[in-house]
Amino acid sequence: MKQLKLLTITLALFWMCNQVQAQVRVGGGFTYGTKFEKPGLFARGEFQIPDKDFGIVGSVNYYLPKEDKNLGVSETRLALNLDGMYTFASNDFLDIYGLGGLNVLTYSRKNTGFKDKTSDTKFGFGVGAGIRYILESNLVPMAEVRYINGGQDEFFCEYWSTV
Repeated sequence: MKQLKLLTITLALFWMCNQVQAQVRVGGGFTYGTKFEKPGLFARGEFQIPDKDFGIVGSVNYYLPKEDKNLGVSETRLALNLDGMYTFASNDFLDIYGLGGLNVLTYSRKNTGFKDKTSDTKFGFGVGAGIRYILESNLVPMAEVRYINGGQDEFFCEYWSTV
């Protein structure tokens, strides 16, 4: 029964994405945070409201673990973002947009010397801007710079492409 429900939901999502294909973009890319000082990977989806300059963006950022072998400490981070997007300037091949929204950061720190593990979740907000270059309808490289306040207090540089 669970498999039937999962199959039905999956087919419904594919159908909905095909119906609004011009308004939905999904992609992934690379990120770098100035405070954590480690690169990361992220997945992102955006929904552009038809015939409007507004959109909704959701992303998940995973950062490579930060380790100090001398102290026996390792840290991992995962960030969830939900942003509103407004396109300021647009033509056939280039978009310039601003972002603003909420951020949830989860991180854990493990100290192998003391066999201690701590984790925490922090909430914040972010603002940023980006540029999108439309090469083809299914190849859209982008670059963004964002500042996240709250749990992270840092700038992010992100590059990604949608398919």
